[in-house]
Amino acid sequence: MREFPRVAEGIWRRKLRRRQNTLLYLLTSVVRKFPLPLLPVPTNSQRTENSLAHTYGSPMLTKRRLTNWTIVTLVTIITFESPTVLTAAAPPVLSGRWGDTRLPQQLVCDYKTKKTQALVVITFSTICPLAKRLVPTLNQLQAKHFADDIQFIALFPNGMDHLSAIAEYAIDTNLSFPVFQDDPDSPWHEQLGLTTTPGVVVLDTREGFDTNKVVYRGQVNGQWFGGGANNNQQNYLADALASFLKGELPKLPETAASGCEIAKHAPRDLSAFAEVTYYKDIVPFLQKNCQSCHRDGEPGAELFAAFDSYEIVAAMTGVMLSRIENRLMPPWHASTDPHNGLGGLQGDVRLSEDEIDLFRAWVELDCPAGDARQAPPKPNWPAGDDWRIGKPDFVFQMPEPYTVPKERLDEYQYYRVAANFPEDRYIQAIEMRPGNKAVVHHMGAIVGRSTSEKLNANQMLLKLYGLTGDKVKKIGDYISGDPFNARTYPTGYALRLPAHHDLFFEMHYTPTGKDEQPDLSKLGLIWADQKPQHIIETKVFNRKDIRLRPHNQHYEKTGYHLFSTDVLIHALAPHMHYRGKDFTIYKVEKLGTPQEQRQLILKIPTYDFNWQRTYEFAQPLRLKAGDALCSIAHFDNSHLNPNNPNPEAFVRFGLLSEQEMLNMRAKFERVDFGEAVQ
Repeated sequence: MREFPRVAEGIWRRKLRRRQNTLLYLLTSVVRKFPLPLLPVPTNSQRTENSLAHTYGSPMLTKRRLTNWTIVTLVTIITFESPTVLTAAAPPVLSGRWGDTRLPQQLVCDYKTKKTQALVVITFSTICPLAKRLVPTLNQLQAKHFADDIQFIALFPNGMDHLSAIAEYAIDTNLSFPVFQDDPDSPWHEQLGLTTTPGVVVLDTREGFDTNKVVYRGQVNGQWFGGGANNNQQNYLADALASFLKGELPKLPETAASGCEIAKHAPRDLSAFAEVTYYKDIVPFLQKNCQSCHRDGEPGAELFAAFDSYEIVAAMTGVMLSRIENRLMPPWHASTDPHNGLGGLQGDVRLSEDEIDLFRAWVELDCPAGDARQAPPKPNWPAGDDWRIGKPDFVFQMPEPYTVPKERLDEYQYYRVAANFPEDRYIQAIEMRPGNKAVVHHMGAIVGRSTSEKLNANQMLLKLYGLTGDKVKKIGDYISGDPFNARTYPTGYALRLPAHHDLFFEMHYTPTGKDEQPDLSKLGLIWADQKPQHIIETKVFNRKDIRLRPHNQHYEKTGYHLFSTDVLIHALAPHMHYRGKDFTIYKVEKLGTPQEQRQLILKIPTYDFNWQRTYEFAQPLRLKAGDALCSIAHFDNSHLNPNNPNPEAFVRFGLLSEQEMLNMRAKFERVDFGEAVQ
């Protein structure tokens, strides 16, 4: 059985790096004759009023300098255990909910209309009960001081908290300020002197980012780890912020840490995967979970790499493991309540814990190749020009090719494609195919009455959608990565193309900045053999009253969506633009009555504009006429949203990507539950 030397070695190296970083901070401080920066703080039992960390961590105390004998002693202590050459401390790299990375100084906002005056960094854990109890208090403080340009940051330092879990924690607790995962190799919480969750540090950033300028460090308020009610006379953080805004020093610049001890590394038992090799284990893993996108001709290969050789995969393991551990890849952003009777979501591509540990173990063992003869045969992937639904009975296409101007940001074009059949037609399978994937962001197939009238794009938009946007009737969409792009319905289920109606192609183009081939997109259909028992429709619910102010990091919109009849909802597809942060959908029974009940249907803790999906339930959702779907969405227009094109913009509803939309597509069938269903 192989052992995992890199695990123990990694822990030893991290401990050594921490000692070296501490020494480097001390030496730098003495040479520059500045007050000592923050040091990793001892445990509560070791902390005393005259301790080194307490003395130099608080700007309120008398400045002191270490003697040469102290420096020599520290050098001896650290170098005694290892002769490793002292290297500069690596700056912490924090990870945001979308997988974006930034240094701590990048948290500070420096715009014309907003400049961060102070950073309030609070350590959180997804399992710490005290941190959870304090969320409402911290939300209130952030809301109170947002206009004062004080920025709150939720920092998650525990090794067990991956990005997906952090984002889900934020939406479950309604945490209103940005969340970040700490750097396990160069932890920011240690540099800030935080040892528990929750713990808080207030940094003065009026003259720029500097971890030396600590205004306050310690507890949020009088609530403590053992329980008990909050003592309103012990609002340490609130008092410190009030003093800061008055230009005064807080009465208590530091309080004792109280909470759950931070565990920056999560021990894992990988002994079950001690014999893992690339050809025997990793190739099947890649074929099952990655290569449908990460192969030649597909987006994953163009944007990152094709996972088709040992050399490429072994070279990419650092990035791959990080994305896998944080549940960012394979891309899947939604979940549902396992007790709501829907049976989960179809096509869920999330990895199991064993699959993650398999890849983790392979990396820890230095990526052994193994015997190439043990590799499975290569899958027979469909060719790029093959129809996924099979050979269509009928193909509609744009009347003429369209060349996208390379200078524009993005644009919409509408094309009428004549159908005008004399009778209703029923569609068993449908697939939309872009002619040039490089410039087609998404496309839709809309059903409208046959007409020969000449309309421009705006006129056609109004005709098809109506003033509120709820009028539109779609039968198909193309969004990169959505399995619903090609859909074959079960026997007895079909879409309807009404008699004397045409198809309208809605094309959203995103220029690449270079000359591209013209686009000639198509729609393939396979007709049903007979009129189906179940007719699937698509309803689009829109909200146009979006008023997103500059730098607003938690703008909430709630909507209630009703049907005129009883319905079975088979799938839901939320839609926002760049500033979308999260999206939650509930089923609401007995709406507006004292007996109103809510049940979670769909939760998307991190909405990603680049990975929009239609989420299909294993069992359809039953919704009576008069009951409703309730959607709660949040937008982030701050500089801490990496997708945000302009935090200074006042954002309203619009079709362009830099504007915002808030809609939800529901694929449903009309039914009659009768009086027996309550």
